[in-house]
Amino acid sequence: MSATRTKEDRPAVEESGGSLGSVIRGTREQRELTLQQVADRTRLSVSYLSQIERDLMHPSVSTLKRIAQALKIPAGKLMFPVASTPKRATVSVLRKGERKRILFPGSNIEYELLTPDLRRRVSLLWLTAQPGAESGPPFTHEGEDGVVVLKGELSMEIGGVWHELKAGDSIYFSSALPHRWRNPGRVVAEAVWMSTPPSF
Repeated sequence: MSATRTKEDRPAVEESGGSLGSVIRGTREQRELTLQQVADRTRLSVSYLSQIERDLMHPSVSTLKRIAQALKIPAGKLMFPVASTPKRATVSVLRKGERKRILFPGSNIEYELLTPDLRRRVSLLWLTAQPGAESGPPFTHEGEDGVVVLKGELSMEIGGVWHELKAGDSIYFSSALPHRWRNPGRVVAEAVWMSTPPSF
């Protein structure tokens, strides 16, 4: 695949204290993978991946997900870079305007990280979904998930069974069960999504 910058390859992750390139390079080296091996797995060029690792290129969300899959790490580790925090800090206040946000190019789904980073035992995400939005094919991961619908409605398929949730409803399930969601309503849906361990 060409390393030519496209409209999709604009900054997809909001700036933070960490370097995306150094995280990718460090993880790749820890996995003892060469750039060529990652290129083969992602179907991206070696030169393009090299530019990403040197923070010369800002990859799109879809590209980050492909790299995360190749490195066998949660995509959220790349989408929500970890900021350095004191090890002894036990209380973290995150103001509304300080949330790390992620937007999917060409999609009407938006996530905001409600926890400071993804190095906690639990992650909290604020999900905003326009009418008709959906998460895609069913997927699984380790741990457990909980969802609270704050506005609108969500339909959630868990283990092949659909559950209809309206504002005020919540659901808790093993994330080992194949699951997905969609917004079947005519208004924007908002929900808080909890995962333990963090797996975005």
